[in-house]
Amino acid sequence: MTPRLLAELLEPILTASDEDEEALSEAVNLTAEAMAALGATVLDPSGQPARGVSDERAVVAALNTHAHNLMRDGRLDDVVEALQVAERIGRLAHLPHHPRTV
Repeated sequence: MTPRLLAELLEPILTASDEDEEALSEAVNLTAEAMAALGATVLDPSGQPARGVSDERAVVAALNTHAHNLMRDGRLDDVVEALQVAERIGRLAHLPHHPRTV
């Protein structure tokens, strides 16, 4: 998936209101469905498709990859925003915090 396509997929999440957790949750579900329709998968450490990945975990992984792409482009303010949204989703889904891995 290209960085541009990933950014477009994540747009609803990145533009969700900071105070509207329900809208964020809906955006996560819609984004995860779009990712699945495009065949995007989360890989395990051995490079194989991970099993039983929740919508939230898939979207957080996509946000982490997006943040990595932004960092390579020198867009540090956007990196911070993407990672803050990932943390917010993690809190909503009660996911443990994991550092991004590439």
